[in-house]
Amino acid sequence: MRQFFDRLILNVPRLFIKQFPYAWFPLVVLWAWPPNFSIAFLLVIILGLVLLWWQSTAWVSHMRREHAPGGGKFYMDRPAVPWGRAVRNVSILLAGSALLSFFIKGQFGLSFWQFFIIVVGFTLSYRDAQFFGYPTVYIITATGIAVYFAPGHLDYRLFFTFKEISRIEKARFQKDQDWDFFARDRDARDGLLLVPKNPNGFSKLIKNVFIVPGNMDAFLGQLPYGYGGTM
Repeated sequence: MRQFFDRLILNVPRLFIKQFPYAWFPLVVLWAWPPNFSIAFLLVIILGLVLLWWQSTAWVSHMRREHAPGGGKFYMDRPAVPWGRAVRNVSILLAGSALLSFFIKGQFGLSFWQFFIIVVGFTLSYRDAQFFGYPTVYIITATGIAVYFAPGHLDYRLFFTFKEISRIEKARFQKDQDWDFFARDRDARDGLLLVPKNPNGFSKLIKNVFIVPGNMDAFLGQLPYGYGGTM
């Protein structure tokens, strides 16, 4: 049963789910106390957040079933939110939203707090990656490395077998190289480079893959001998 529901949510485009932030507008504009039918828009926001979390969790479960059946090797690295940048950017957002709301209060019959909640709520949920980084998960199995990367309205669900990886080396990200960046923190520069055996890359669109595990040493320690690890 769980497998059925995992496949169901994984087939829902992230682009569709990410439309939920627009519910902030009718939620705040139509809100009354006691709550009227606008409560439905609050449920839309909550549902959208739950679906995004569920989709990521379902992908992890799918990877475990596909590549680590029967309790096989399954090491997961989920990089943490870059809280330093998040706090800084959220603080700027709050200050900017307060200033904007002060100047436009009264427009369309909306108060300062209504404008403030709309701007902050919509921005945090629609441009969440700008504040909390790109949702990213790395998984090492006995046969390869899986990557989940959601930079915005799209997500990447990738699996690279060790047979198609030439080497994995520590590297500093270089924008002028033909590298594909799959890391939570967009400002990250030190990470690991997955170099394909095929000189044309892993595919027509993906050449060299740059990742930044949350725990670099532990990640390297889980790799097979010859790929940076000792196992």
